[in-house]
Amino acid sequence: MAHNIDVDELDSMAVAVEHNDIAQMRVANIKIASINLFNFIEPPLAYYDFENIYSHGQWQKKCQWLSEFLAHRQPDIVGFQEVFSPEPLKRIASEQGLVHFAVIDAPTLISDYIYRSPVVALASRYPIVEISSVEPDARLVAAMGLSSEFAFSRKVLRATVEVPHIGKCDFYVVHFKSKRAGLALEPKLIEPKLFENQPLGFDNSAPAASMKLHSETQLLTEQALGRWASTMQRGAEAALLFNGILVRRQASKYPVIVMGDFNDSLTMGALDALTIQGESIHSNDIKAAGLGHLSDAALAAVFAQYQLKDAYELFIEANLFINANQQGSLAGNTAYHREHRAATHYYGPKGSVLDYILLSSEFDASHGRSLAQVIDYQTCDRHLVRPEYERDAYSTDHAPVIVELALRS
Repeated sequence: MAHNIDVDELDSMAVAVEHNDIAQMRVANIKIASINLFNFIEPPLAYYDFENIYSHGQWQKKCQWLSEFLAHRQPDIVGFQEVFSPEPLKRIASEQGLVHFAVIDAPTLISDYIYRSPVVALASRYPIVEISSVEPDARLVAAMGLSSEFAFSRKVLRATVEVPHIGKCDFYVVHFKSKRAGLALEPKLIEPKLFENQPLGFDNSAPAASMKLHSETQLLTEQALGRWASTMQRGAEAALLFNGILVRRQASKYPVIVMGDFNDSLTMGALDALTIQGESIHSNDIKAAGLGHLSDAALAAVFAQYQLKDAYELFIEANLFINANQQGSLAGNTAYHREHRAATHYYGPKGSVLDYILLSSEFDASHGRSLAQVIDYQTCDRHLVRPEYERDAYSTDHAPVIVELALRS
C-alpha cells in the first residue's frame, strides 16, 4: 500500500538531507558563533516600554536578517543573547540545521505585554546532552562581602554538547551586567556646616533649602556611583562564573567554551578572573596552596588545564607565526593584530570589543594535548560599518563573532 507524503514532509526531508550533507562535508571543522540579537521579541509583545513593539514588517526583516546570516555563515553551535522570544528563534535555528536548542530562563513580564530581562540561549547542529544554569556559590558570595541576595544579572546557560571527534564539551552562554549606571538617588540637601571655613566671598548665609544639589551634580554623582556599581557586579559575575567552571571542569574534564556579550573588554580589570594565569599568582600563595614543591613546568601544566584563552588571541598566535619570517617578528605581528582588532559594538564613533569566545586548553595549539586549533576568527560587522537600510535596519547593534576550529592530526 502506497504511503502518501505531503509536500511539507518532502521539503522537511530535503532540508534534513541538505544540512546533513553540509555537516558531513565539514565534519573535521567546527564553527562556533556568538550573537547578541538586540531585543529579539515577537510582536505584539514589547521590550521595556509600551512603544517598543515591532511592526509585522519590521519583525519579518529582523528574522530574515538572522536567517540569512545563519545560512551564509553556517555555524555549528551558536550562543544567543537578548532573547525575549525563544520559540521563533528556535524555529529559525532549526530551519538552518541547528535542530538542538537550549534555554533555561524566561524574560520578566513588567505588565500586560511589556517585558524586560531578556535571556540567553544556545542552538546546535549536534546533540545537547545536558542543560543547566550556573548559580553563584553562596559561601563565596559571603566571602566576597556581597549581599546574600546576589545573583547573576542574567542567568548563565551551560549546555553540554556532543561534538563530533571531540566528545562532550561544556558551552557557557553569558551576558554580563552592562555598563549603564542604573542608579537613581533621592535629591539630597547639603548641610550648612559643610561650608564652614570656606574662602572669603563664599555665601554661607543661604538657607539649607537653597543648597540642594544642582541637577548636573546629582547626575554626575549617580553616573559615577552607578557605573562603579555595575563594574563591581560584572566583576563578581565573572569571578563566580569562573569558580563554577573550575568546579565543573575538575569533575567532568570536559573541554570548555565560554561565549557571549561580556559588556566590557577582557583587558579591563573587571573580567580578569576569566583569563587568570598561573604566572600572575604570587609564589607565597602557591606555597600556601601546597603546590610549592612543583617545578615551573609542572606548575604551568597544572594551571593550563583550567586556563581560558580568548579565541582571537589563539587565532593570531596559531596562525601568524607561520608568516613571521616573511613579515617580521611574531611579537610585532601579534601586537599589530591586537591593536587593529575589529570592534563588536559602537557607541557613537567609538568602537569596543565586548563580545568574546573563550576556549580551554583543548583548543590551544601550543598545548601538548590539544585536540583542535583555531584556524579562523571572524568579526561579522558589515551591518555596522557598511549598513544597507533595506537589509540591516532591524539586524543588531553588535557584531557576531565566529571561530572555526580544526581537529589536530
